[in-house]
Amino acid sequence: MKQGPQGRKTGRTQKAVKRAARPMKTTKPGSHDGDLEKALALIRAHPGIRPSEINRSLNREESDGLRNTLIKRGLVRKEKDGSAMRYYPV
Repeated sequence: MKQGPQGRKTGRTQKAVKRAARPMKTTKPGSHDGDLEKALALIRAHPGIRPSEINRSLNREESDGLRNTLIKRGLVRKEKDGSAMRYYPV
């Protein structure tokens, strides 16, 4: 086998891989904000609500992203209640 400047030739070609720019995932304008408003209204209407109840009320499989966004924005706080997590408006 031929020896190259980098050692043994393995049969693989070393090329720079150019990746095509992927379009950003787009949703309807304001759809995430609308869900945030609904989740916040739900938590305000039912302080101490559990994540499963939020999911059920919003017809979603999960609401982790919504809840975390509300917490980061300082609109909601979460508290552990035994083994359950509960959400309260700030």
